[in-house]
Amino acid sequence: MLGSFSNIVFFAVSILSFSACNNVNGGNTDLSEIENSDSIPVSVKRLIRAVADNDTSVFAGLISYPLARPYPLHDLNTKEEMEKYYPQIIDDSLRSVLTTSKVSDWEEYGWRGWSLKDGDYIWIDENLYDIPYISNAERITLDSLASLEISTLHPSLRDGWRPIGAMRSSDKKTVCRIDMQKNTDSMPLYRLSVYKNETSLDGIPTEIFTGYKIIEGTAETGIYNFSGTNGRHAVFEAEIPDGSTPKIEFSSADSSSDTLSVERIYWLDQFKPELFKKK
Repeated sequence: MLGSFSNIVFFAVSILSFSACNNVNGGNTDLSEIENSDSIPVSVKRLIRAVADNDTSVFAGLISYPLARPYPLHDLNTKEEMEKYYPQIIDDSLRSVLTTSKVSDWEEYGWRGWSLKDGDYIWIDENLYDIPYISNAERITLDSLASLEISTLHPSLRDGWRPIGAMRSSDKKTVCRIDMQKNTDSMPLYRLSVYKNETSLDGIPTEIFTGYKIIEGTAETGIYNFSGTNGRHAVFEAEIPDGSTPKIEFSSADSSSDTLSVERIYWLDQFKPELFKKK
């Protein structure tokens, strides 16, 4: 891998927006109800105060890393990355929701910690560990990266699909990707493409499966079930609750099976940046 196009996009957007952080006036919001409440945990109070004061350093220090962002955005892995990315995610809308929130807007969800307004914005326990909210700036970047990523696929695989994620086997010999069919009225259709033994990533995959995603358990774990040709099936659990290595379980009509241990990757990172100049 000679370059990371999506890393370039990530840092370029972050640097361009860094100055915006200094243009927002902080500290003028009345936070007395939250800060004087005995029912709201200290972690929530510190979070709201950091956002009200627009203190990127304190905010970044409250995060449990890595902080996931929707693919193909890169996850945030360090405090330094969060400080640069802060203006992209803490926009006026999220800032207003946090700093004008009332005690009644917050609720504790057992082992999942605390959340604001039914979990649509943030999840926090001792530290902030999830931000489901997606800012307008992030949506613009998401759409741009998604379109660029789909454009790298073989032409027969492009129309009507959106990238969901990419993986590489532990032995580096197989690359897989999952896409979702756009504009579906009911349960979305997903596609698993498997590229074995250095098959060109802009060519026809070695195998193609299609299937559906189900959500299981209190942890709301996503499990993909795919069917391919000749009775082949594949099952992939996107997030393993115990933190073990993710695996794709393949099975065939003759009852044979094989398991592929995988690691998450970013598809665009597998291409040389100069290739995108031709797109």
